[in-house]
Amino acid sequence: MKSFAVASALLVGAARGCSYFTIETPEGEVVTRTMEYGGTAPLSKDVPLPWNLAKIGQGTVFSHDKSQQCDTMAQDWKGKYNHVGIGVGPQPILGEAINTEGLSVQTHTLRLSQYQKPNTTGTTNICFTDLLPYIASSFASVAEVSDALKNSVSVVGESDPDAYFHWAVTDKYHQAIVIEYVNGQLNIHNNTVRVMTNDPHFDFHLQNLNQYVWIGTSWSNQTAISVDSEIGVVPKQISHGINLGGIPGDASPASRFVKLFYLKQYSQLNVAPKSLSEGIVLATSLLNTVFIPKGVVAFNPGNDDSYDFTEYSTLKIPSKAQFYFKSYQNNQWRMVDLNKLTFEPGKTKYTLLDNGDDGIKDVTGSH
Repeated sequence: MKSFAVASALLVGAARGCSYFTIETPEGEVVTRTMEYGGTAPLSKDVPLPWNLAKIGQGTVFSHDKSQQCDTMAQDWKGKYNHVGIGVGPQPILGEAINTEGLSVQTHTLRLSQYQKPNTTGTTNICFTDLLPYIASSFASVAEVSDALKNSVSVVGESDPDAYFHWAVTDKYHQAIVIEYVNGQLNIHNNTVRVMTNDPHFDFHLQNLNQYVWIGTSWSNQTAISVDSEIGVVPKQISHGINLGGIPGDASPASRFVKLFYLKQYSQLNVAPKSLSEGIVLATSLLNTVFIPKGVVAFNPGNDDSYDFTEYSTLKIPSKAQFYFKSYQNNQWRMVDLNKLTFEPGKTKYTLLDNGDDGIKDVTGSH
């Protein structure tokens, strides 16, 4: 499987504003993701990004990224597991994937990343743009990924900071980690909060949650200080939703992290999903709270080509090896069951994510 420089150039800016969280259900976790980017290829601002669904068979030989990010410092490898994912380009470099063992991995922008130096003492050197397909094709669990990154794999490469990443990895054993490289050193975070967005580093987002502890689930009761006025007793809550007052609403990574954490935690606390179906409904509802329409996020003049927006969203069910996806144009979930797919060993098949259909069904005749 070749990794062309053009496909790499498309990917490196493609994960600018992404959100990850999980929802627990009796049938396993629902792993979510939104992909935000400007929506047009960097090489031509009028051409939509060619997102593809990729089906990649075990035994596929992966050629490492030979663009300027890694050149001769990284290595090729042969995949062990069947997997599916979404990528950009005619032969996609994947932005996320799930394999038949139920291991989910996804790439998000982290501009503060700084990767390792190539190692010549027997470890495998993997280009940072190749880490996602390397994980998806090589490992069955979070424990295996962590062990490899700590002991036998160096993640290498240099590029423009807009091209730098960190990764969320989740498995069917209810383990979840965030992988970051800070000042050339590997940091693996146990993602107990089950949320990830983008810059700054993950530990900043954990600390930042402490700044919103006033948010709660209770109806406001101010009787201890209430006063009888000409309009009645004040202050008194007269409408709903006040308990979420002050929760961030902008599209920045820090705000999305806080918003998703508090909303998903309170929802699961008060009305926990009783089935996978209910978990998917809750996950979809929460994804909608961070959905970015075209034209609302300001772009940097002279740097960005177009407005960031939510190009696609995904759900992954590690316990069942299922992959759901929908796009900006077509908000109908579509599902791929990896257990029922026919993978061809050593071969990859690509299918465009969208065919122009908006997913709307005319049900006039059924009423």
